[in-house]
Amino acid sequence: MNPVRKVRATRRHRQTRTWIVIVFVLLIAATLLTVAYFWYPKNEAGNNTSNEPAAFKDFTDHYMGIMQNLNSTQTKAKIASQLNPSYNQTDLFSWEQTKLTFTQDTTGWFEDPTQILNSGKGICVQWSIVYVSACLASGYQSRLVVATDTANWNFIHVWAEDYFNGKWVHVDPSDKVWNNPLRYQSWDWGRGIGADVKIYAFEDGSFEEVTSNYGSDSS
Repeated sequence: MNPVRKVRATRRHRQTRTWIVIVFVLLIAATLLTVAYFWYPKNEAGNNTSNEPAAFKDFTDHYMGIMQNLNSTQTKAKIASQLNPSYNQTDLFSWEQTKLTFTQDTTGWFEDPTQILNSGKGICVQWSIVYVSACLASGYQSRLVVATDTANWNFIHVWAEDYFNGKWVHVDPSDKVWNNPLRYQSWDWGRGIGADVKIYAFEDGSFEEVTSNYGSDSS
């Protein structure tokens, strides 16, 4: 064979082998990326919740579910039919006092505002649900606020907050208290606020920790 042709053939052979290696490496890389794409996001999602106990998810899911119901068109219509359309947030606060009686008896304990109003009684949970529902049905922004023991994520006390005059205002309908967020510090469980007691506010589709608003450094 002509030496020049032989050299050219050798070069072509080497180039072919190089391209084969490159294509093989690219195929491996593409395979690994594909596997990572389908596997890693699921693994990552699990890691995002692994830092929180299952009881915390149950706790937040429960109150998010209540708020979803309170914000539903059907529930708003049912509650609005029982309200004077001219009522403002303070009127609704007074209105509820004529509709419910505070009781420690948990028999017939409902978490739907229509059922609560039909029963005419409840503890802090029921009072707060009805108040928030009445505000939402009247077009006002309102949310449930829950103090919880982080040892078991059970509720300790429940109240409401209204978006009133450009800020969230504390409203405790079962205790007939308006805008006194530091009052719980004198309660037995209030001494644990910020430590083993956390406070969360729930809206439709979201929640946030508001513990600092009820602690000793709250302004």
